[in-house]
Amino acid sequence: MANAQKLKSGSWRVRVYDCNTKKYLSVTAATRREANEKAAALMLKLKKNKALKSQQTVGDAVRRYIESRDNIKAPSGIRSYYYMLDKTIDEIKDIPLSKLTEYEIQNWINNNANHYSTKSIENQYGLVRAALKFAKADIDYSMIALPSKKRIERDIPGEKEISIILKMVEGTSVELAVTMAVTLGMRQGEIAGVKWSDYDGQFLHVHAEITLNDKGKYEYQERVKGDASNRYIEIDGVMKKRLDRAEHKSEFISPMLPSSVLRKYHQLCDKNGLPRYRMHDNRHANASQMLINGVPDKYAMKRLGQKTMSMLKDVYQHIYDEKEAEYAKTMSGVFQRMYDTKYDTDI
Repeated sequence: MANAQKLKSGSWRVRVYDCNTKKYLSVTAATRREANEKAAALMLKLKKNKALKSQQTVGDAVRRYIESRDNIKAPSGIRSYYYMLDKTIDEIKDIPLSKLTEYEIQNWINNNANHYSTKSIENQYGLVRAALKFAKADIDYSMIALPSKKRIERDIPGEKEISIILKMVEGTSVELAVTMAVTLGMRQGEIAGVKWSDYDGQFLHVHAEITLNDKGKYEYQERVKGDASNRYIEIDGVMKKRLDRAEHKSEFISPMLPSSVLRKYHQLCDKNGLPRYRMHDNRHANASQMLINGVPDKYAMKRLGQKTMSMLKDVYQHIYDEKEAEYAKTMSGVFQRMYDTKYDTDI
């Protein structure tokens, strides 16, 4: 331990090196003896922390990280964290942080890639990486490689399908729920959580959701004010007509559980010759129609409650794939017309 040095102010200072953070910590006191005693106590504490860290496993680190986020993450997020902890990190769960290397992490990712989607692997690694950073584990994350993204082709309702959907749900128990998904682009949990008190005849305030908690039970969960998902959506057209004429049978606009809505919706899809669309596919259909009709990205993100462009990028790709042949034909026609046009030249 370094000896205490007297400062210009008259106080005494000792600098103590913390091998966990690789930084020096300053201890000051009125006297040399007091500064040295404080420094000795700090060094003892740092040694204990180092010993605890050497015993801490990856599983311990992930659990502590989840607990630290318990009151600031949505229940659905915490539930997914615990699921990943219990089901997806067994291969590295019991490795002490002091012995964990990039090799073990990469090997775990490679093995999990045989059983999980690319998106699931990203989520699993994201949780482990956040937990390891929180625990100040000595890992070079730039050495870790994730699987290449694979595009998943999903059916998204187009104009014709949307027309069928809006007509087939009319007068049914899922009329309002499905219409909100299609015309407002709301998430399934948001649809279940919106109340009649959130609708003033012009705007719908989306600020809560019905979601499964860590015990697997549905519960009402408020959103924080700064969350992009907490938003007001202006209501008009078919959605307004259906809301204004609906009976208020419950405080919730759509009192059915999300699972019950989906089951009834699939029955209607089967009856009307449509694919079994997810409710989330209706949200994508809404985003698709906004982009096709020239709605600016910034407004589309705000209306959908999106923080990032990730979903809109997926929708852009879907629209491009659908229109690819049409675009190709258009451009071929453009150049054919250029070739056919007669100009005053010697060629």
